[in-house]
Amino acid sequence: MKTTILALVATLLATPLAAQSLRNCDTFEANARNTYGPYAETIREYANGAIRVIALDVGEPAGGSYHVMVTYPHPDEPWQHCALISREGSLGFGALYMDGVEASYDAAIGLSVTVPVGFWSPDSVEPLPGALSLVVNQATGTVTATASQTGGGAGASK
Repeated sequence: MKTTILALVATLLATPLAAQSLRNCDTFEANARNTYGPYAETIREYANGAIRVIALDVGEPAGGSYHVMVTYPHPDEPWQHCALISREGSLGFGALYMDGVEASYDAAIGLSVTVPVGFWSPDSVEPLPGALSLVVNQATGTVTATASQTGGGAGASK
C-alpha cells in the first residue's frame, strides 16, 4: 500500500505542468510569516510601490513550498487586491530565484514580470528550470500568470 501511494505521488509530481493556480490570498500560504529574506530580493515593488511581487515559502512539501503573491491596485476599489500564484492547486514551485527577476512595462498590456522558478522532479536532485511570467494590468485590475518549464506550460488569470 505504501509503495503504491509513493508511486502515485511520484507520478503526479512528475507530470508536466498541467495547470497554473491563481487564487485570492485568503489562504495560509499568503500569510506574512511565509515571507523570507533578504527582503530587498524577495519583495519587489513596481509602479511607485503600487504593485508588489512577493516570494513566499511555506516550508512543505520540500519540492513545492514556494509561492508568489502579487498585490496590486484595482481601478474600482480603494484597497489593494491580492493574487496568490502556485504551481498547481496548493502545490507551489520547487524553487524561486528572485535574484533573476526581470520586469518591463508596456502601456497596452501592463507590467510584465518574469520570475525564474524551479519545478520538482523525482528524476533530478535539483529543480528543473522554468519561468513564471506575470502580467499586472492596473487599468483592468487583473493579473495573468503563465508558468513554463522545458517542454511545456500552462496559464491562468484573475
